[in-house]
Amino acid sequence: MHGVDYPFAVPARAGLLTADGGWSRLPEDLDLSGRTAVVAVGSNAVPAVVAAKLAAACAGGWVPFQPNEIRGVAVAHSAHVSPGGYVPTTALADVHSVLTLVVSWFDDAQLTALDDTEPNYRRSALPAGCGVLGAMSYVSRWGVLAPGGAPLAPTSQTDVFRRLRVDPLLAEWLAADDATVVEALREPGLALRVRERFAALGWSRPTGLET
Repeated sequence: MHGVDYPFAVPARAGLLTADGGWSRLPEDLDLSGRTAVVAVGSNAVPAVVAAKLAAACAGGWVPFQPNEIRGVAVAHSAHVSPGGYVPTTALADVHSVLTLVVSWFDDAQLTALDDTEPNYRRSALPAGCGVLGAMSYVSRWGVLAPGGAPLAPTSQTDVFRRLRVDPLLAEWLAADDATVVEALREPGLALRVRERFAALGWSRPTGLET
């Protein structure tokens, strides 16, 4: 998967990521005791991404994926650039929001491995009424991207870059085709400058889930 294709396609049905990295039907009698529910709002909803992260940390094993109705939580782009060169998404508080999002259940070792792949996020508890008992989600440390004053809802990187180019300085930094921009943004120095520019423009807003 290339960053220009973010947000990546997620499974429409429940399933089980198996210990060998395969994908199978979700058993009805699966024991989830001792596991933590994590509501995915970005690439962690993609089994192949999670499998790669866990394999790299030698923290494999099975992980269930289940689309669930989540209340009080919305999704928007984060006010930072990911190491993959794209503008990712984050969870944010929204009492009026009702979304179907992918929930996965991780054991402690898997959860630690996943935390280590998310330096730009904090794993935060979701509101008690979200619909999944004890659920958590990864919340951006940098806030929500709101170039027009309202959080930027998940959209293609093409659309994100178009919206960012209303600022002359960002337009100068992102003056190329989308794939080339993504490659350029993988350079940490440019990614940092873009993130700082978001803040300087007042485009970084709190998620409401900081705690």
